[in-house]
Amino acid sequence: MIYIPLEAQNACFRLLNATNQIGCSSAQAGNTGAVHYMQTDDDMDFVLKTGTTNPYIPILDAKDFTTDKVLKLAKSDRVNGIVVISVNLTTSDLPNGFSADKSCPNEGYGNHQGCDKKWNAAGHGMLFEDLDIPIFSLTAQGDVDKILTRCWEPFNKPINGKARTFPVCAVQLLSPMFAAKDAETCIRRSNLINDLSVTIYCDPLGDKNVVTTLKAIPSNETRPPKSVIVVATRVDSFSMFQNEFPSADTTVTGIVTLLATAKALWKLQDFIASQKSSKDVMFAFFQGEAFDYIGSSRMLYEMKKNRFPAATGGNVKLQTIDMKHIAQFVELSQVGLRDQDSLWLHVDPKAHNQTVDMLAKLKKYGAASNTTFNESPVADSLPPASLQTFLKEAGDGSLPSFVVTDHKEAFTNKFYNSRLDVASSIGADYPKDMNDTNEQYNANTTQSERITGLATALAQYLFWAATGNESTPEELQADIEDVNHMLFCFLHSPHCELFNYTISPDNADALNKNKQPFPFYVTVTSSTNQVTSLIQRVLGYFTGKVVNGSADNCKVTDSDERYSYMWMQGPMKTPGGSREAVCYKNTVKLSVAESPAFADDMEDYDWNSRKYSTWTESRWDTFTIRVFMIPSKQFQVLTLTVGIGLLLISLVAVYFINSSADVLFQNAPPDQTR
Repeated sequence: MIYIPLEAQNACFRLLNATNQIGCSSAQAGNTGAVHYMQTDDDMDFVLKTGTTNPYIPILDAKDFTTDKVLKLAKSDRVNGIVVISVNLTTSDLPNGFSADKSCPNEGYGNHQGCDKKWNAAGHGMLFEDLDIPIFSLTAQGDVDKILTRCWEPFNKPINGKARTFPVCAVQLLSPMFAAKDAETCIRRSNLINDLSVTIYCDPLGDKNVVTTLKAIPSNETRPPKSVIVVATRVDSFSMFQNEFPSADTTVTGIVTLLATAKALWKLQDFIASQKSSKDVMFAFFQGEAFDYIGSSRMLYEMKKNRFPAATGGNVKLQTIDMKHIAQFVELSQVGLRDQDSLWLHVDPKAHNQTVDMLAKLKKYGAASNTTFNESPVADSLPPASLQTFLKEAGDGSLPSFVVTDHKEAFTNKFYNSRLDVASSIGADYPKDMNDTNEQYNANTTQSERITGLATALAQYLFWAATGNESTPEELQADIEDVNHMLFCFLHSPHCELFNYTISPDNADALNKNKQPFPFYVTVTSSTNQVTSLIQRVLGYFTGKVVNGSADNCKVTDSDERYSYMWMQGPMKTPGGSREAVCYKNTVKLSVAESPAFADDMEDYDWNSRKYSTWTESRWDTFTIRVFMIPSKQFQVLTLTVGIGLLLISLVAVYFINSSADVLFQNAPPDQTR
């Protein structure tokens, strides 16, 4: 075999915004280099200075994949790429943490233009460097064996401290990006028509927000000012490599808490909606927030255009919502790793006086559900949060609001926006002797108990905020079984009963083909993210009602667009057997989560204004990594020389044969017997 291909598809890729490009790319034909497994400081010196078989592609253990080392390697003309080993990666491998994000995420795009605090202490901004070399992550043990056992050790590893000479084992990394320079240039090039065709070089980041309202107020009724309570969380995260976006504390704890809260509150939906003076409650799951608040800024943009929630056709729509309708805003951020065994309430200093009663009530309900809340110092600015977008729009601090987090100051999550933000890092893993997936699916964990308490306290708080009723109904409790199920499905395996129940029969095969949890990266706007779709389905299941119907008539009617209808696989008729599909009616909607900078009705956007996110993702064809042998330069020259010699000899021979053809190939005399 000339080449030994590896399975790895997890490569760093290129992103672009209004001012620059970041991330990684190979040359169009790929980058090649001799393999060198870096284990000591001497290896760094060998690769950058003394090695004679350059260029190199260093192999790094996860603990050595740091911003300083990567930048030092990437800047050297002796390095053609990097491969990092990520097999069986655990948080103990990186005791000081690792985050691909900056120390101040989304700096310059929130309510505070600067950054007076390093919220993300483990963040050194590796993702935001323009590395300009390919970098791959190996997550399969078979790939590691091929590159170390079959390549590095027999051919390249020094013997008794003496470096090996040619032939050496090399690796080729292929991950060429189509886009370059910045988003404005890329979009302009993509809009050009050449030879009656269009070549797309990049796509805007974006997806859909998931929203639902407790009341289904029709468009022919008035929605009073200050009558909507918004409770929100963020969906997306990122890391250095394609397909590696676990996001346990970064987003999953908030998503699961908000879904459990919605189910608990919807038990009293009819009662709350029947109270004339009660407020509406809107649950929002924002996409694209990791990239300068894409989802929340687009929601505000649609609100100002008087078209949120969006509706097309129909005689009756859901009454629109805008800033003047928002009475208060509550956001769940990272809530899985509690600082001093407490959750922390962050309030913008301008809005503090308006939140005193709100915070006191939440603390009261928290105490009853074994959940401790404390307030962060009033003088501090808010941590990175979608709320910043809404406060920036409000301007004068007139929006009563707070953010619930697990940290008083710097993030307690040392793996924020990284591939190490996994279930074990938040206490949502299982004992080693618990191997049965059904047992894991139903198992209580420390994290599920904490989330259940938080969801219960939040549901009781929202009931009070919506109705003004001080008493707490007994049924207003989050269900720990639901929390167990969601943590398993989002963090361990999508092959779970909750997802199989709620998924559409048409998408069941796609769900069952996926072996790993779905990634939480926002992706691009061409299709709806799998995580977004699953949140939409679970939220519709938790807040909806079963109605009679079939696959054909489980859909929105022309006369009333306030409701959504979801055709779900439903429960199994018998264990392991077929399912009985059901139709759920709910108020869950998807709204656009693409930056307003790319909106169809946005004219002459100032790319340097930093008003809206401008992130795009470069297009690419494929990611490939393969191992092969490189002979010495002398052998290559010898091979070339011999080849040229044989070519010349062949040309001379052909010329001689052609010029003497009449002698060498005389025609046979005619047959005289005829």
